[in-house]
Amino acid sequence: MLVAFTFRAKVGKEEELERLLDNPESGLRIAKALGAIRNTLFLGNGRIVRIFEFPEGAKPMTMTDLARKDPKVKEFLRSLSTVIEDGFDVGNLETLDDFSRRSSLRLAYDVRSEFAEKSSN
Repeated sequence: MLVAFTFRAKVGKEEELERLLDNPESGLRIAKALGAIRNTLFLGNGRIVRIFEFPEGAKPMTMTDLARKDPKVKEFLRSLSTVIEDGFDVGNLETLDDFSRRSSLRLAYDVRSEFAEKSSN
C-alpha cells in the first residue's frame, strides 16, 4: 500500500524545511516506527512530496500516535510546524491529524510496465 502527501514551506523557510527533512537516517527511523517498508522523499521549490510504502494489509500508525509515543518525534514535529504552510500545532496533536488529511494525496493508479515485471523475475 502506498501513502503519499505533500506540503509547502512558508515563504522564506524553504531551505530550513529541506535541512529538516533531507536526512535518510531519520527517514528510515520514521519508516520503521510507522511500520513502512519504504520512505521516499522528493524536495524542490519549497515543496515536499513523501511516499510511504506499507506491507499489504498493514494498518499504519499515524504521526499523531507516533508523536504521543516518542518524545523525539514530537520535538521534530515542533520544529517542522514552524516552517510549513497551513500546518499544525504540536500542543494540540489533533491538528496534526487534520494536517495529515489535508496534505494526503489520493492514489489515482499504481501500474507496472511489462519490462518492470520481467526484470524482477
